[in-house]
Amino acid sequence: MKRKSRIREKFENNGLIIIVMMMVVIYGVFDFISGGHYVTRILIIVLVVIYAVFTQTIINSRKAMLEAKETAQQRLIESERLTALGAMAAGIAHEVKSPMATTIQGIEFLKSSLYNDARLLEVTYRIEKSVLRLDDIVKGLLSFSHEISLKMEEMDIGSVIDEALSLVDHQMQLKKIRVVKKYESNLPTITMDGNQIKQVFTNLFMNAIEAMNQEGVLGIRIEHEESILNQDCVKIVVSDTGVGIPESNIRKIFDPFFTTKKTEGNTGLGLSVAKGIIDKHNGTIEIESDPGLGTRVIIGLPTGRL
Repeated sequence: MKRKSRIREKFENNGLIIIVMMMVVIYGVFDFISGGHYVTRILIIVLVVIYAVFTQTIINSRKAMLEAKETAQQRLIESERLTALGAMAAGIAHEVKSPMATTIQGIEFLKSSLYNDARLLEVTYRIEKSVLRLDDIVKGLLSFSHEISLKMEEMDIGSVIDEALSLVDHQMQLKKIRVVKKYESNLPTITMDGNQIKQVFTNLFMNAIEAMNQEGVLGIRIEHEESILNQDCVKIVVSDTGVGIPESNIRKIFDPFFTTKKTEGNTGLGLSVAKGIIDKHNGTIEIESDPGLGTRVIIGLPTGRL
């Protein structure tokens, strides 16, 4: 199916040229057989070819412009939707924060009062565990809505990524996952919150590990390029050989609480929090995936000071 679609795409992009060339060949054969005026015929053929190339160039240019416009519109819609979700997330987090603080204080009081009742104390610890998980969700919502302050300093992105890798080393060893690193030399430093960026990559690595079977490959590529509004940036590509993400889920992948995982305790906030952190660093994050082949996460972080 993929081969057929590629052939069809090539024909659509160059169909006019192909048709004209076929006409030229047929015309030339009959003209040769009939012994016509070769100079005149050749001139006509050249003019027809020039016209076909010129027309096809205009068609391709128009098609590229329409595709670029559609992509820009989709990104604008996505940005506005995520901004609205961020505002809603911030509102929910602030509403939950106050009663949650009261609940935590009450739990501490109960723990000090029930120290001689093991059964009730066990129940109290379970309640505390649930409330602390809720606290993590609230922090994730605040991070997604850009309401958590950053502690910025100039750092080497390669070192931060290596630290994040070390945190998931045990999980990689269990699955015998191989890491392939390609770090460009002499990379510029980035002004960033190292802990938050480390959180982003730890989450990406964990997602990649969970998506892969035994003996998968986790790829990390870092290079210096000019891409964000003509500003120097460092581009990081994290790839895996996992199951991939269905196309229907790609547009929802950064939504809070959206998840394809069925593991207990997963909140679906990982990628939404990651996007919130990257956005606050004036960076970009995109996800490309081929179901059954793997996923690529492309992050761009500007090298200038914020």
